[in-house]
Amino acid sequence: MINPKNKFKIFNILFVCFYLSTSLGNWANAEEPQILTADEIEKGAVDHLEKTLPWEKDSLEINVYYKGKEITLPPGKKELIYKTMGSHQKAGRIPMYLEIRVNNNFQKKIRLNSRVLVSQEVIKTTRSVRKGDILSNDDIHVETIKTERPWKNAIRNIDLALGYEAARTLSIGKILIPNFIKKPALGNRGDKILILAEKGGMKITAPGILKEDGYEDAMVRVLNMESKKMIYGRLVDSNTVKVSF
Repeated sequence: MINPKNKFKIFNILFVCFYLSTSLGNWANAEEPQILTADEIEKGAVDHLEKTLPWEKDSLEINVYYKGKEITLPPGKKELIYKTMGSHQKAGRIPMYLEIRVNNNFQKKIRLNSRVLVSQEVIKTTRSVRKGDILSNDDIHVETIKTERPWKNAIRNIDLALGYEAARTLSIGKILIPNFIKKPALGNRGDKILILAEKGGMKITAPGILKEDGYEDAMVRVLNMESKKMIYGRLVDSNTVKVSF
């Protein structure tokens, strides 16, 4: 039979051995080097670009290419600092570099390559459109594109193009920008119109001829056929120019 005092001594010895083995294990783990993998490097670069680029995250397709091997680092607080290399490019090929620090001490700098595509909704021509044609649903459609060169001034709302006039001939598959279309003229040069002048309860009318294309509620030059004088008035509809007197 084991003496109770001996039992107590054995228990203390076992406890001390367990404590020492645990402490030594933790100390060894704390001093072990850490590994920075290629996947971690690439994922960090993607996260950085998603945060810094001016596009919606959901519209981005980002690929980062790191051709090196995993990196062994000393133990401590790891810091990965990503920066783009002297370029204001917001899409396409964007060169980057990664500065690696541990406990605020510089460890290594590596180069990375990235390719960024941006998804955009644009309005494209479905078929060839001649200059002067009025755009309809048969002529244009909405399409989502992925591009390295995002269009800053592309028309994205089809309602801002339907019913407008082609300002130039447009080939099939053309992305519409504001310069390619214009509001259709409400009245055309040479059209006969009615000149209307109102003041109080008095109304005066005279026949006239438009001397230039006119747009709704815009000032237009018109010839008074009775007085043969050139005057300016506001085109209120396709048949009427209102003047002040």
